[in-house]
Amino acid sequence: MFVNDRRIILKKLCFGPAEAHIWFVTEDGGCWHEHQLLEGIQAGDRFLEPVSWNTLRRLLDSEISLCRQLHQKHLIPLLQQELDRQQ
Repeated sequence: MFVNDRRIILKKLCFGPAEAHIWFVTEDGGCWHEHQLLEGIQAGDRFLEPVSWNTLRRLLDSEISLCRQLHQKHLIPLLQQELDRQQ
C-alpha cells in the first residue's frame, strides 16, 4: 500500500548513534534509500538517494538469507513476496 506516494520495502534501525535506513518505491516506479540521523549533533538530518532495482533485490535476498540463518521463517514469505513483485 502506498502512503504519501511511497511504499516501504525495508526498514533498518541502527544504534550508536541511532540511525534509520529506509528503502522504498514510489508510485512512478522509482526506488529510493532514505538515511535518517536520529541522535547526535546531526539529529534530524535526512539524506535521500535513488537506488536501482538490482540493489533492492540484493538487499531483499540478504534479508531472506539472514532470516533463514536466524530461524525466522515466518518473515521469509513477506520478503519473498516483495522480491517476487520486483521481478
